[in-house]
Amino acid sequence: MAASIESLIEDWKSSVVKEITSSDDTDKLTDYALHLSRILAYPGLDVSAILSMIDSMGHEVVQMVKKDLATPRRPTQIIDKINDYLFNMHKFKANIDDYYNPLNSYLNVVIERKTGIPITLAILYLRIARAVNFKMEPVNFPSHFLIKHVLEDNSGEIIVDPFNGGRIMDDYSLKTLLDQTYPRQDIPLTHALVKKATPVQVIIRMLNNLKGSLYEAQDIEKYTIANEMVLAIDRHNPDAIRDKGIMLLKKGESAEALKVLNSYL
Repeated sequence: MAASIESLIEDWKSSVVKEITSSDDTDKLTDYALHLSRILAYPGLDVSAILSMIDSMGHEVVQMVKKDLATPRRPTQIIDKINDYLFNMHKFKANIDDYYNPLNSYLNVVIERKTGIPITLAILYLRIARAVNFKMEPVNFPSHFLIKHVLEDNSGEIIVDPFNGGRIMDDYSLKTLLDQTYPRQDIPLTHALVKKATPVQVIIRMLNNLKGSLYEAQDIEKYTIANEMVLAIDRHNPDAIRDKGIMLLKKGESAEALKVLNSYL
């Protein structure tokens, strides 16, 4: 028998929410993403086994770095090695042709199929970089998730786009990406757009991506669960409150919908 929404949300709270809301440590993003997959779509998923597999991949990159790069190593050399491992040797790639498929948001499936969207490829990249002891951070860039390495003494940053083969993004590339996403708006490129994202911001963005894909696929049950997972992290999230009210209206639960939507307004 399928688990109830209530039991799934309790599982989510105990597995992720308690920790994610009490720490800004992004090292556990892979764990959180895999629990998201397990709770929403893959109840038998062995999270520990997938983490061990990713860490084995990271160990292979460590060996490549030790073998091929003399010390001291430049950050761009390490980025090149990670890129070579993920995108050349293992053929990970952007899923451009089927971008809105919900499978692109399940990290275990992304690893199996070697294709995904910016945020899932970024989370995998972050874990691999961590194995090399190369600190990288998530970046909640508008409409296109990125990652970055902060240089020693905070003397600068290297922005990386895992969705495009680990391309290093300069200011011109970032502004071009911004203009392509928001044409005719001329949004200025500021440092606020590339600041480090918190674990809460990352996982809520993952869930929002998934909500959009699930809605397009008309998987309303999983859409509802994903929305409740957002609210479990942030009960004041305005988009999730609005979406819950709309779904209640569609189910004919007008009184409850009105109560929810009033809190949104």
